[in-house]
Amino acid sequence: MTGYADVNRIGTMFTERFPLFVLDSLRSAFNVGSVFRTAESIAPSGVILTGISARPGGRKVGRTSRGTHGLVPWRWFPSATEAVQHAQCGRMIIAVENTLDAVPLHLADFPLDAAFVLGNEADGISDEVLEMCQLKIIIPQSGRRGCINVSSTAAMIAWEIQRRRLTGGNHV
Repeated sequence: MTGYADVNRIGTMFTERFPLFVLDSLRSAFNVGSVFRTAESIAPSGVILTGISARPGGRKVGRTSRGTHGLVPWRWFPSATEAVQHAQCGRMIIAVENTLDAVPLHLADFPLDAAFVLGNEADGISDEVLEMCQLKIIIPQSGRRGCINVSSTAAMIAWEIQRRRLTGGNHV
């Protein structure tokens, strides 16, 4: 299942050189809608939905996305592993996950057309998908919980991509 206002771009979603957000079975339709809004703010970009993630067409996604789900190319896959396999096409796959080998976002060396895998709100990214990723990044935090809402995480990644686009730099 795919979607986009310009259906001609759906087929090239995996070959065009723009960032992708891969949502690994997000439970909240509100988080999905928020990621669409964030993705549109750094257009061009795309969203890949997997598993139980809510898809456009429902009221919650549409309302939270404020219509951006009609502007951002998207596609749904039954599993995150299948989605990552499609997204790889010469593209770096990056897990956004709290792992021991994760690099802080602002120090990470990545191309601006990478695919960023964002995990399920309760379970994170599956081990199988983590193994498929070439890089793992983390958002440095000073709070006690050590977790940030997945849609907020997408916004921070989007800001870093936009900062690098505007400055021509890769990291600090």
